[in-house]
Amino acid sequence: MTSAKMNARHLIIDLLMASNGLPITIRQLLLAANLFDFSENSIRVTVTRLSSDGMIESAGRGKYQFTSQWQAWASDMLKRKHGIQAIKPWSYDYLAVFTGALGRVDRTALKRRERALRQDGFRELETGLFIRPDNLAESFDETSHRLKINGLEPDANIFRVSHLDSTSAHKIASLWHSETLNQTYHSISQKIQAWLAHMHTLDVEQAARESLLLGREAIPLLMNDPLLPPPLIDEAARNQFASDVQQLDQVGQGLWQQLYEQAQV
Repeated sequence: MTSAKMNARHLIIDLLMASNGLPITIRQLLLAANLFDFSENSIRVTVTRLSSDGMIESAGRGKYQFTSQWQAWASDMLKRKHGIQAIKPWSYDYLAVFTGALGRVDRTALKRRERALRQDGFRELETGLFIRPDNLAESFDETSHRLKINGLEPDANIFRVSHLDSTSAHKIASLWHSETLNQTYHSISQKIQAWLAHMHTLDVEQAARESLLLGREAIPLLMNDPLLPPPLIDEAARNQFASDVQQLDQVGQGLWQQLYEQAQV
């Protein structure tokens, strides 16, 4: 059905994301693990590792949730899952972030910085210079604030660019691989629509399992969409893709809730 792969870490994070910020119980995790042939030990070991990594924490006996640091990231991602972020007509200006003075020795800080920039659609034009179209409906300060909450250091330089030389303008056009992105919108939409058309023939366990696998392929693409403006992207294809992902997510959450209720976990 899908080429997406699942491991114990993915499973736990995906189920926490699907819970919309609510804690999830170890019994629910073990029920899900059984559908993917993961052992109880592998789930418990992965829970311990995610806790040690500061990603999840106990929310009471046998319950887990994202830590406050990761909850900020999860909240931002959940907003994106529920719909394409508001954008405005593009005036061909760009937002840019210069990180050249921040250093690359602290690998943890570097990872958080690059993740924050990539999730907000920034791509590296030159070493240490990241750029994206200035087409987000939110204000400059709101974008800056969100970047810093999600991992960009406070000392990063953020500015707006209104003119580019011809060499830079030509290079920018290839940063996001727009044609590949358009093809992905179409292919994932087709997969979701085909699955939704036949999922009623599956039992709840199989349908829940397949919804999570298809969601693992589709939902991260929506959450990390660079939100490019036309003509850099096929906006109609993106909107259809977003609508299909939201329908998949809604159906999938219903299936997992039904599964939990049947198992009384």
